[in-house]
Amino acid sequence: MLRYISNLGYVLRNRRYFFYKNNNHVNTAQPPRHVLIFTSPKAGTGIGMGRVAALAEVLNRQGGKVEVTSAIADLKRTTAGHSHCKPDIVVAAGGDGTLSLVAQTTPPETVIAPMPTGTENLVSKYFGISSEAVPMNDLLMAGRTVSIDAGLANGRLFLVMVTCGFDAEVVRGMHLTRRGHINRLSYFWPILRAIRRYRFPELIVQWIGEVADSSEPAFVTAMEPAKSHCPSDSSTSTATSTAVAEPIVLPDLRCVVQQSVACRWAMVFNLPRYAAGLGIESQAQGDDGVLDLCALQNGSVLGGLRYLAGIITKRHSQWPDVVRRRITGCVVSSPTASVAYQIDGDYGGKLPLEIGVLPGRVRLRLPPITAP
Repeated sequence: MLRYISNLGYVLRNRRYFFYKNNNHVNTAQPPRHVLIFTSPKAGTGIGMGRVAALAEVLNRQGGKVEVTSAIADLKRTTAGHSHCKPDIVVAAGGDGTLSLVAQTTPPETVIAPMPTGTENLVSKYFGISSEAVPMNDLLMAGRTVSIDAGLANGRLFLVMVTCGFDAEVVRGMHLTRRGHINRLSYFWPILRAIRRYRFPELIVQWIGEVADSSEPAFVTAMEPAKSHCPSDSSTSTATSTAVAEPIVLPDLRCVVQQSVACRWAMVFNLPRYAAGLGIESQAQGDDGVLDLCALQNGSVLGGLRYLAGIITKRHSQWPDVVRRRITGCVVSSPTASVAYQIDGDYGGKLPLEIGVLPGRVRLRLPPITAP
C-alpha cells in the first residue's frame, strides 16, 4: 500500500511529461552502451563536477563506455553524422544554457539527458530531473525519450524562454561582472545596478499573423547567428556561433500579415518556466509547435513590482496592460535605445531580435515512469 501511494505521488508530481509527443505509459527507450557527459565548468556553484564524477563511476561499474568532456570540439566530433563512435546519449551537465548549447551543437537525432548542475535548471525542474548519480543512472538506463520544440533567437536555440527588458539587463550586468561560479545571491548587485540605471525604453514586438493572399506561407533561410552572442553558461564563448545541425527556415515577415504591440518588457516562452518558479506564461507547452508571447506595457520599477504581485497571485494574465499571444515567430526591436535580451538565462546580445520555432527539434531523455 505504501509503495502504491509513493508511486502514485511520483506520477502526480511528474505528470506534465505524460502528455508529450511519443510518450506512452511504457518506458521503451533502450539502455545506452556509450554515454558522453558534456560539462560546463562555469555552471552553478561548482559542486556539479563531483556529481558528474559519481555518475561516471556508476556507469563504468555497469560496463558501459563513458566519456567526460568540456570541449565543444569533442562534442561536435563525436556526435557528427559520419562519426563511428557516436554516443547513444549525451548528458548535458550544467544549467539551461549548457543544455541549449548541447542541443545547438549536436544533430537533431541526438538524445540529450539534462543533468542539472546550474543555478536555476528550469528544464530539469519542469521535468522532475535530479542530478544525483542514482536517479540520473535510472534516467539513462530506463527512461523515455521524447521530442520537444525549440525556439530560435537570432540563430541560437533556446528551450525555455527569451526575454527583453529589465530582467535581460540584469543578466547582462551579471555577464559583465561574472567571475567563475555563481548562485542566486550573485544577482544582488546586477539587480541593484539595473534598478538605478535602467530606463525601460519602448519595445516594439511584431508577430506573425495569418498568411497574406496565399494558402502557403512564404519561407526564407534563417538569419545568421548574431556575432554578439555571449553566453555565460558554457565552457567557451566561441561555441555560440555553431550552426544548427539542419537547414532552418522561418516565415518571411515581409510576406505575412503582421500584428504589433508597444511594450516595456517582452517575453517569449517555449516552456512555462521562469526564474524563482514564477509562472509568467503557465499555458506554454513544449510540444505544440508555437511559442507564447507575453508583453508587459508598464515601464517602471513600481510597475514591475505590480506585475510580480500579479504573477504570484496568478491575476496578471487578465490585466489590460498584459498582452498574451500564441505565435510562430516575431521580431523585437527598440526605436529609442540599445536594449539587451537574454536566452535561457544567458546574455544573448542587443536588439533587434528575430524569433522562430522549430517543432520537435530536440530529443530529451526523461525519467522513467514507475507504474503503481
